[in-house]
Amino acid sequence: MGKIVKCQRKGKIGIKKYNKIKNIGQIKYRKIDNIEKYNKIKSVVISFYISKTSRIAAMKIKLMNCKRYKSFYELYVAVEGLYIGKSIYSGSQAPLKIGNILPLHKIPSGTLVCNIEEKMGDCGIIARSNGAFAGIINHFTHNSMTKIKLPSKNIKSLHSNCRATIGIAAGSGRVDKPLLKAGNKLFKTKYSCKKFPKVIKIKKTRGVATNPVDHPHGGGNHQHIGFPSTVSRRSVPGQKLGLISARRTGVRKIRKLMKAI
Repeated sequence: MGKIVKCQRKGKIGIKKYNKIKNIGQIKYRKIDNIEKYNKIKSVVISFYISKTSRIAAMKIKLMNCKRYKSFYELYVAVEGLYIGKSIYSGSQAPLKIGNILPLHKIPSGTLVCNIEEKMGDCGIIARSNGAFAGIINHFTHNSMTKIKLPSKNIKSLHSNCRATIGIAAGSGRVDKPLLKAGNKLFKTKYSCKKFPKVIKIKKTRGVATNPVDHPHGGGNHQHIGFPSTVSRRSVPGQKLGLISARRTGVRKIRKLMKAI
């Protein structure tokens, strides 16, 4: 009976298991309520963390004025310029300062924001990585939409009641520091549930030079792929090897003419 290759077995994994020992918790906004809709909530920064799984710089805050006489703690995405003991506000009546959380229609155009909600109440999805930010272009009052410019330079329209944090996400330049040795790379990939070492990428091994259990292009009496190298964009994870969604293949005729000249 045949055997499924490693890259296809990896693509079949449906549930992503995180390392619960090193995981600090879910980094997201609190559930929106009437206090944030019509007023503001004061909170104080207590400490800073770095998530081992997602590598996001997070801050632990203590909510001051809530309904109950009890202390509440949350984990938010850290912003550049904050420090321990800094007071931040969240809500529609919050002032326009770095670190405060407001709906998009309360933030003027040209402001840099991060940790933006794509839909109302999803607790922040866009521009969360280290050093990421998005810019607000303009507001449309007739349909309650706001146009923003994403870190990928694409323009997206969101509902004006979606929340966002004023400022740039902390931790920029994290990837500039070299790892220097394989042990650091091992622990980095261990917490993010990735396989290490990736021999094919490290040694630049060609797929046709491997065994059939290691790569779809492997095996055979001589080194050849054996089927078309073009792959559909909608193919299953693990089968995307070769020329993915290519419009054309081969060398152009213009290059052949230039070499002849």
